[in-house]
Amino acid sequence: MLFQLFKTMNPHHHSLLTLVKGILKQKSLAVTCTSGMALALSFPLSTNAMVLNFQADLTGDQEVPPVLTTAQGSAEGTLTGAPGSYVFTYEINYSGLSSPIAPIGATGGHIHNAPAGFNGPIVHILDTDFFDYTGTTEGTIIGDWRFDDATNPLTDLLADSLKSGNLYFNLHTENFNGGEIRGQITSVPEPNALLGFGLLAGTAFGFRKKQRQR
Repeated sequence: MLFQLFKTMNPHHHSLLTLVKGILKQKSLAVTCTSGMALALSFPLSTNAMVLNFQADLTGDQEVPPVLTTAQGSAEGTLTGAPGSYVFTYEINYSGLSSPIAPIGATGGHIHNAPAGFNGPIVHILDTDFFDYTGTTEGTIIGDWRFDDATNPLTDLLADSLKSGNLYFNLHTENFNGGEIRGQITSVPEPNALLGFGLLAGTAFGFRKKQRQR
């Protein structure tokens, strides 16, 4: 991932890329802090397991066509596992719906498969206990979507769609059967990855500065 980020740099930054590549060949990177302490960054071997975080803001204007409503919602989710064993857990908070969420089978609440600006098929029914969010105008939905679900399992292909930002939450109400509020599910940058990138860039700059002073 770091290499892909560096590849987007301007050509005159290529020397920095070369330097960082050399640093990454080492098992660890020692960064000297201003206090004189050394911070060691270890780069573990890659693994198939993953933990990815996601978020979504649910609004009427994301519906296709847009819906005029004061309702809104927010969601957080986490994808864990590996190919063949993915699990996506989620929590959705919503309020201000113009009418109750319609019963499952009529409409209900779902995850759909389509990019922003398009409607797509249902790939998961939001599955709290007894679907107790139906008939409500505000509340919290907590559920999970698993690789081994009996119907509409989370396949590797759908996990890829999730990671690509091509899935969305949709709450369907009695007034708006096609959906009153919708939220595209997008990934949340990993803080550790951003910190590591910043430290690498800062260290490389420091090495270059020392070389120039020699």
